Amino acid sequence: MRAHVDPLKCRTAGECVKACPEAFRFLEGSKKATVTRDPIPPGLMEKVCQAATLCPANAIVLQP
Repeated sequence: MRAHVDPLKCRTAGECVKACPEAFRFLEGSKKATVTRDPIPPGLMEKVCQAATLCPANAIVLQP
């Protein structure tokens, strides 16, 4: 699975970073989130899916 944060939708809520810091972080000098793991390791898939669900802006795109 792959994940991507749409920078145009990201509202800097940080829910993804809180839910799964192993796969998301804030961009340096910004509060926009980015994905740090590509592809997502099998052991993190559940947490990444939860982070996508928690995103209030629906900015996280998941791809098989």
